[in-house]
Amino acid sequence: MYKLRISPKAGKGLKRLKIDHQKAVLEALGEISEDPFIGKPLTRELTGRFSLRVGVYRIIYTVDKTDGIITVITAGHRSVVYN
Repeated sequence: MYKLRISPKAGKGLKRLKIDHQKAVLEALGEISEDPFIGKPLTRELTGRFSLRVGVYRIIYTVDKTDGIITVITAGHRSVVYN
């Protein structure tokens, strides 16, 4: 099982969501900690990062296999997380 590290930007994005959506995203974070490679690997300038869909929301994260740490870079609506 991997450890989760949530960046300040991701924390702010999560706080902006409604409670129901926050719960769904937090549940998805639990799934990511079990299997970090369930997300889609991103390409181009986002190479090395993964994206997991939770409805219209996305969780963007990186995986450090050697230390066993998943860093959540950002989380929020799909129209703003890729910027």
